[in-house]
Amino acid sequence: MNEIKPVYEFLLWDNCNNNCSFCFQREKCVNFSTKQKIKSIYKMRQFLDSDNYKSGSHILLVGGEIFDDVNPELKDCWWDTINYLGKKMNNKEIDLLYVNTNLLYKDMSILVDLFNTIQYYGLWQRFKFTTSYDLKGRFATKNREKLFLDNLKWIKEKYPECNIVVNTILTNETCEQIINDKFNPKEFCDEYKCDINLIPYIVYTKDLSASCSQIVKALCHTDNLMNGYIGRYYANLNLPQEKHLYKYNASKDELDYVSCGHSECGHSENFKKVLNKDVCYICMLRELLGSIAH
Repeated sequence: MNEIKPVYEFLLWDNCNNNCSFCFQREKCVNFSTKQKIKSIYKMRQFLDSDNYKSGSHILLVGGEIFDDVNPELKDCWWDTINYLGKKMNNKEIDLLYVNTNLLYKDMSILVDLFNTIQYYGLWQRFKFTTSYDLKGRFATKNREKLFLDNLKWIKEKYPECNIVVNTILTNETCEQIINDKFNPKEFCDEYKCDINLIPYIVYTKDLSASCSQIVKALCHTDNLMNGYIGRYYANLNLPQEKHLYKYNASKDELDYVSCGHSECGHSENFKKVLNKDVCYICMLRELLGSIAH
């Protein structure tokens, strides 16, 4: 059995070029200057070079939005850091590298540097690229949605080996569109040559929250369209992987450990914030799989 390696997630900064209505980070958003962003990146690197990091683990880089700021000083920092990460992956000091971006920007130069480095070292199988597409709350205009979809299509055309996962939040709108065949996850994946991850909505705005019944119907409908989807989905969520989340604290110039706790069932306590009742989302899925099997 393969060892399940820990993942170290670095929330580099809150700054974001979008204003998603469901974003919980907006409430306590602290926008960094360019110099603070650079300090955050180097604190992350410092951590990866320290004894606090278990060599050979998985790394996840997220924001806010981490690739939209093309200030020359920050771009130089990213260029150096991308090469640093590529070498660490090549040396097996990093097993898998995950990056998350919203793709809502026109200047893709930092992302291109990253893709070219992954290609240079032949690391596509160990590079995981995630982005987000939502049916309500993400795109303020049709032009913003078009920008996202154009960028998504361009990446696959330019870098066909790139593994893309698109996160779509199971809001009530998304569930209803899936149930009523107004949004077809399989057709979306086929068109944009990606995988889709229907992530649970950690309730921030109640009017976007889906009921348990809506979620179950949407997942079952997706399973009918994409055979075995729920089983794969559950296995991914239920993976017993150590997860360590760090966020740069500019006032103290250090990384804060901000991982959440676990419920009695062993899953993250955040999964009890999905269904508006004291029920773990992953445990609910296990019961759903059991009912489907019978």
